Amino acid sequence: MRFVVDGMLGGLARWLRMLGHDVLYDSHATDNALLDLAIRDGFVLLTRDEELHQRALARKIPALLVARQTEEERLAEIARRFHIPLVVNMTHTRCPKCGASLQEVSKEKIAERVHPASLKAYDQFWQCEEPKCEKVYWMGSHWKQIHTTLTRAKQLLDQDA
Repeated sequence: MRFVVDGMLGGLARWLRMLGHDVLYDSHATDNALLDLAIRDGFVLLTRDEELHQRALARKIPALLVARQTEEERLAEIARRFHIPLVVNMTHTRCPKCGASLQEVSKEKIAERVHPASLKAYDQFWQCEEPKCEKVYWMGSHWKQIHTTLTRAKQLLDQDA
């Protein structure tokens, strides 16, 4: 799926990118810019702003007013509405920071950019393909929290089914 996300949903933008979706996010974008992007590029608008949501619907832009408070609730809400799986698949995951594709890389290629303890503890690494970003990722200690959040979102999704 392709989403454009308003400035109040930056955390959700990162989660959707991890789930492999194309997400445009600019915390400084105006409402008109968000609407124009959604129309021009065929993105679904996700917003917490009721007025922006109404303007999108009036212009026949697919939009969701994200009413839930926690990331788990928001992920479940979006998964329900758009029938998206709540699974991180590293072959489809996008850079949570900028949204570009990730590429698996060797330890040697990123050795100078990752702490030696992480290089020793983990075997798989991915790097953002965007030259201005090039952030490196691995399934480190934070992976447990990612798994917990997605498991909770799936439970909420199942409860409301």
